[in-house]
Amino acid sequence: MSKVKLNLLFLCLFFVYTQGMWERTLFFLPDATYIVDVAIVAFIMFQFKWNPRTPGSKVFFAFLLTAFLVGITNSDSITETFLYTRFTIYTYLIYVQVYNLGLDTKTWFRLLKFSVWMIIIQVLGSLYTIFFLGEQIEGYVGLMSSSGGTTATIFPLFVSSIAFLYYLFRSQMLWKEWLILLLVFLSAFLVGYASGKRGIYFTLPVFFIIVLIMAFPILIKSGFFKRKLIGIVSITILLIPVLIFGIFNSRGLNYSLSGNESYSEVVSNSFSFAEEYESATDEYGRTIGRSNTTTQIIDKSLSDPTLFISGVGYGTTKEESTMLRLGYGYGLVGFTRDLISAGWIFSVLAVIFMSLIISRNHSVKLGLTKILRRLILFIFLYTHFFYSSDFTVSLKINLLMVILLALINSPLHKNASLEVFTSNRLIK
Repeated sequence: MSKVKLNLLFLCLFFVYTQGMWERTLFFLPDATYIVDVAIVAFIMFQFKWNPRTPGSKVFFAFLLTAFLVGITNSDSITETFLYTRFTIYTYLIYVQVYNLGLDTKTWFRLLKFSVWMIIIQVLGSLYTIFFLGEQIEGYVGLMSSSGGTTATIFPLFVSSIAFLYYLFRSQMLWKEWLILLLVFLSAFLVGYASGKRGIYFTLPVFFIIVLIMAFPILIKSGFFKRKLIGIVSITILLIPVLIFGIFNSRGLNYSLSGNESYSEVVSNSFSFAEEYESATDEYGRTIGRSNTTTQIIDKSLSDPTLFISGVGYGTTKEESTMLRLGYGYGLVGFTRDLISAGWIFSVLAVIFMSLIISRNHSVKLGLTKILRRLILFIFLYTHFFYSSDFTVSLKINLLMVILLALINSPLHKNASLEVFTSNRLIK
């Protein structure tokens, strides 16, 4: 990769993970998305590299063809079609570039270190929201966003789960590694807390358990598993008060809490709130929980041939006419957003295409990277089917994801992958 193209990739990372800063704390731009678009397009187009053997290429072209055919069917313009699909297109084309433009090991360490610092600096945006503004604001997600509230759950879930997996597979932890992991976890928690998101207090413990279950068969054979077990118990003891604190200070979860409840009562009340929320309806009888909205949309699509084949049209999910017709007020996730917009074929192709770039490996086979792929796939499937559209409406998660995937999946990066996952050079 040339120096210019590499610097453009660094620029993409910087603008994606500081977009909210440009919008609200420095220049108060109404929308800094166009800055991200310019940086992304410049990186993709400069010395563009294409390889049809890149995982997911055939499905990607089928997805694009379907997207534009659906747009024609629904009388959507080419611009509307591109605006709806552009982040998915960006995701794949960035993946293609990094996958096929071989980076040497030294450059990979630079790129990964910079990515870690983009995670850590989110602390600054969260502290600004908490202490300078003095309140929790759902749309303010670290330095990343001024409007994307659900990212404040998925970003902490993504980075914390990967950081926990990294911890489990490190036989010896240097003090710098402990410090960096602590900063990553702190950044993740503060991003969710400053945005007032409730989801992190349910998803993080569940995914930590999932990571542990996936890693257990490999870890049990290692000579350092007992030491890790002690660390896991210690982390759990430290994590419980943090989660309880977050629940007490999150809108919605704390409505029925007096402050005198035991830990078990706090958890029980929180689960009761979550269960009630998932099946809630508004005053008009429209679904507003994610679970009942998903069920509603799928049922409607299976009984409506037009909705099944081509959806209602791009950009229609927030139109009152669409919401009244399909009987929902809130609670769309990634899959149902696509289903309403473009039908089943489009929606299924989007899932297959994303799953392929996550799971298709042409590089070295390590226990850690094998679990890392599975973990990323689980996070994508959970998010897309049960929580939000974060993987299709921005690059906040995807950019970090495709960089990691290009490292562990590309045959051009075998040596770098081995070095990254078997050394401690990331913290030097």
